[in-house]
Amino acid sequence: MSITNYTELQSAIAAWMIRSDLTSVIPDFIALFEATANRRLRVRQQETATSLTPSSGTATLPTDYLAWRRMTWNGATARELEYVHPTYLRAMYPTAPSDIPRMWTVEGSSVLVRPVDDTALSFLYYAKVPALSGSATTNWLLTAHPDLYLFGSLVEAQAYVIDPEKAALWKLRRDELFDEIVRLDAKTQGPAAPRVMGATP
Repeated sequence: MSITNYTELQSAIAAWMIRSDLTSVIPDFIALFEATANRRLRVRQQETATSLTPSSGTATLPTDYLAWRRMTWNGATARELEYVHPTYLRAMYPTAPSDIPRMWTVEGSSVLVRPVDDTALSFLYYAKVPALSGSATTNWLLTAHPDLYLFGSLVEAQAYVIDPEKAALWKLRRDELFDEIVRLDAKTQGPAAPRVMGATP
């Protein structure tokens, strides 16, 4: 059985559970797995670039934000901003002066830049895995790792039917796949072999 979209994933979950009476709750199993994936995964495919336009030095985080990677001020000469703790930012700039920004932070659902400037910012961040639904039938994670979607959803399904032994089995497989994906990501973001400086023998 191929697992390339939302419908096929639901069918696979029902088949592996050997149950035909879970149709109405299978979408819940998938959504619960996606919540787990968003807590566990921080990989290259989640990196998303967007433009933020501050107002009085404050901008709103994207709704799918998980963690930041880089913030760039797009002034006359692009400048990478330094992330600092909110307390440090407030201590350094208690009066919020206007000038070219040097630092930034996250408070709640907002980005703050100091000194204050409303020039557009380029923001690179880790985004949530796009949720599957009847209208959004696939995403990068299902395409690349259908086994993770299946086994992660089966963990939630076995918890629902109160089968701790099988839930533990699928949880072990799910967690192995999380680890494999993270290791694979590390390999794809750097050189395959270390670079050694020095004269060639």
